[in-house]
Amino acid sequence: MANLYELTDQFKEAEYLYNTAESHEEMLEAEKYLINAEVDLTDKAENIAKWIKNLEAERDVFKKESDRLAAKAKTFDNKVTSLKRYLQDNLEVAGVDKVKGELFTVSLQNNALSLDVSNAEHIPMEFKRTPEPVVNKRELLKYIKETGEIFDGVEVRQTRSVRIR
Repeated sequence: MANLYELTDQFKEAEYLYNTAESHEEMLEAEKYLINAEVDLTDKAENIAKWIKNLEAERDVFKKESDRLAAKAKTFDNKVTSLKRYLQDNLEVAGVDKVKGELFTVSLQNNALSLDVSNAEHIPMEFKRTPEPVVNKRELLKYIKETGEIFDGVEVRQTRSVRIR
């Protein structure tokens, strides 16, 4: 069986023969060529579509397994957090900052300073940042569709893609 690009060339050639045919026999010959090219292209496209569906199914299996493993990892993260909190609570209750064992030394230490700002009203502007404005693309596209007005720096484009149903 020919490659997809070879079949595409055959299809174009058949289309050219059909469009340039001058006699009834030439039209029949071009039509026969076109039909054969279409069948091959259809078979090839269908086989590629099957391959794509198989790859998508495999991807889904790996995605599910990835999600399952991520959930399992999250469980271990939660256990580690819980055990650290338990250890810290017990060291604080005992009033001990450092415990030396054979393999590990466990100690409590202060973390870096952090801030909780509940009301930014009284903080000087030099300590505040203004975020960059964000374009609402959905609303802008709706406006352009309705009015036809396109602004400088905006390009409306439409792409194409293969859909397999």
